[in-house]
This record gives sequence, C-alpha cells and structure tokens, in this order.
Amino acid sequence: MKKFFLSIVGGIVFGLILSFSFMEYESSWTHHTQRAGVDQVVQEMDFDFVFTASLLILGISVLIFAVWSFIEKKKDEKFVRDFQNEKNREN
Repeated sequence: MKKFFLSIVGGIVFGLILSFSFMEYESSWTHHTQRAGVDQVVQEMDFDFVFTASLLILGISVLIFAVWSFIEKKKDEKFVRDFQNEKNREN
C-alpha cells in the first residue's frame, strides 16, 4: 500500500513539475459586456493541457511503481541467492 501511495504522490509531483516546465498552460477567457445586464468574464480551462498532464502523471506513476517493484524483486532474489550460498557453505 505504501509503494502504491508513494508512486502516485511521486507521479503527481514529477508530472506537474514536468507539465508546467515543458508545456504551456493557456488560460482562455472571454469578456461579455452588458450581457444579462452586467459585465461578465468567463474563464475556461485548457483541457488539452489538463489531459496531457493527467497522462504524464499516470505514466510517471506507473513507471515509478514498476521500477520500485523490479528493484524489490532483485533484492529478494539476491537475498535468496545469498542465503542459499551461505547454507551450502555451512554443509
């Protein structure tokens, strides 16, 4: 559970940093004068940016989880191999 949670958090942190560093967020807005009796400013999100940033966050999270799992597996295999070698030396 800790590995999953930290993978998500790491993906969010690194994904947002990379997103804001390499992609341009373009906030779009329109100004309506005297519409429905008042001046209005309508702000919209850049959905291309949000979608791409979400994919980047997801990809980085999966990558962190996969690398972490691979390293843990290699450590476990090394531990078993060392244990077997020690056991064979004793006999």
